[in-house]
Amino acid sequence: MKRLSLFLLLALQPLRALDFPPGGKDVRNDALLQANASAEAGTMENLAMGKRITITKADHTKPYAAQFTAPISTEVAKGERVLAIIKARVVGETQSGEVLAKLQLRGAPYTSFGPTVGVAILREWTEQPVVFVADDMVPAEKAAVALLCGQKKQSIEVESIRVLKFPATTEISSFPRAKLIKRSYAGREPDAPWRKAALERIEQYRKTDLSMVVKDENGKPLADTEVKFSLRRHAFGFGSAVVAKRFSGESEDDRRYREIVDKLFSIVVFENDLKDGNWAPDFSEDRKAKRNADINAAFAWLASRHIPVRGHYLMQVATPFNLHDIKDNAVIHDRTLASVKERMDFVKDRVVEWDVINHPIAWSGADMLNKRPGLEHLDREVFTLARSLTKLPFFVNEDQVFRPGPQCDDTFTYIEALNASGLTVAGLGNQAHFHESYLPSPEHLLAVTDRFAKIVPHQAITEYDIVTTEDEELAADYTRDVLIAVFSHPAYTSFLLWGFWEGSHWKPEAASWNNDWSIRKRGEVLEEWIGRKWHTEVTLKTDANGRVEWRGFPGWYELTAQGRMMLVKPE
Repeated sequence: MKRLSLFLLLALQPLRALDFPPGGKDVRNDALLQANASAEAGTMENLAMGKRITITKADHTKPYAAQFTAPISTEVAKGERVLAIIKARVVGETQSGEVLAKLQLRGAPYTSFGPTVGVAILREWTEQPVVFVADDMVPAEKAAVALLCGQKKQSIEVESIRVLKFPATTEISSFPRAKLIKRSYAGREPDAPWRKAALERIEQYRKTDLSMVVKDENGKPLADTEVKFSLRRHAFGFGSAVVAKRFSGESEDDRRYREIVDKLFSIVVFENDLKDGNWAPDFSEDRKAKRNADINAAFAWLASRHIPVRGHYLMQVATPFNLHDIKDNAVIHDRTLASVKERMDFVKDRVVEWDVINHPIAWSGADMLNKRPGLEHLDREVFTLARSLTKLPFFVNEDQVFRPGPQCDDTFTYIEALNASGLTVAGLGNQAHFHESYLPSPEHLLAVTDRFAKIVPHQAITEYDIVTTEDEELAADYTRDVLIAVFSHPAYTSFLLWGFWEGSHWKPEAASWNNDWSIRKRGEVLEEWIGRKWHTEVTLKTDANGRVEWRGFPGWYELTAQGRMMLVKPE
């Protein structure tokens, strides 16, 4: 009776100040609020109403060391909206606190069902709403809304966490918004010393002495003639994940999509077209033919414009969706190797490199290697098979490498082990998916790059995006500074977004162009730096032998001479 009375009391707290849509269903039922803190992080106290956690030793790499947990007793379907209403305040000396809200499994491997959301905790009691969109089915009795708080010295009291689910058709804009913490990152200031040094390195490492003998249409050198060179496409790989069918589509959106690729990018990667899941052996012949036609058309369009393609991916160590329901590990083994051969035979030399192994460490454990008997060495079998089929560079592609901790350290160890066994890794593909709850400084990015440069000759940012909460200026500034840091380091060969248009993006809120093709500030950063600041345009006069020399960014240039324009690649 006491437990029921407590639940009713918490549920009856004044929530009417928040105007949220109708149709919500309680998924907490009578589950009690939980809280815990490790001895290293701080202390937890039970209050008459709710609980208090006091962090005495903060660790930004271990926010999970202290957390409030609201267990969920009801299943949530993929796509359904989950609204958590957090009634909390910060006490003690700090003027504001923060928690990182997650919709996740209660136990290992603590799989998340959506992005982490930073929530401000204020001095006065405040009800803060947080909305999650479940990106997978959330099982009943096994999940929770967790508020991680071990990342900052603070004392937070949480009186209640109410959790409701809404249909997938509910408009996100209809939910109330939380009061925000204004976030930033170290090194953002306009006169930051790291940025000045990085821009100087770009002048040193990315520009080169270029020359060319200009000839007329008959192949005769043009002597003493004024010519103009304008950089059309960088040699460095600035690019994005793309969808193959957009390059042969006839809609206005397809046209605009191709226009931005042609205007701005110098490399692309197919988002899903070359993944194993798009090459299932049970696909109909019509589906296979349509897939192949779309990819072939995309390859042709890109090749005609001198835009190279990265190959992504041959094997994912975290079991991909298309293999989840296969219980026979021998079937997975044979099917994976057959798929690798089929895709590489189809692609041939139309990519410049391959992500051979994707997510070797993975967000919830590399289960293909350590949880499936008989598959412990499948990654190395894939690597060996692929090497027998091509001499292209092989990359290992992983996320959260810039976050201190196991993901970074284990990726380093994994690549070292492959190299030691003779399976030479040419590059690290750093996915670099960022959220405002943790934005490492550009100096930290450069330090991590230096570390991996000791074991691989090349690195690439392969899947960049940044999610912020109503702070496009922060997203733009961080995109600018990551671009500068990456371009300034000689280890990098490319920087790719994981999508650029809201209408075709795995995280629409992280797109650079809106659905109507209006540009966001982060997109303006791309146009400003790739298209204008890092641009070379010169007007020169050829010598007696038709030769000109200049210093600039290498790549493909538009050459204008005697009223004719052609695309050339100076050496």
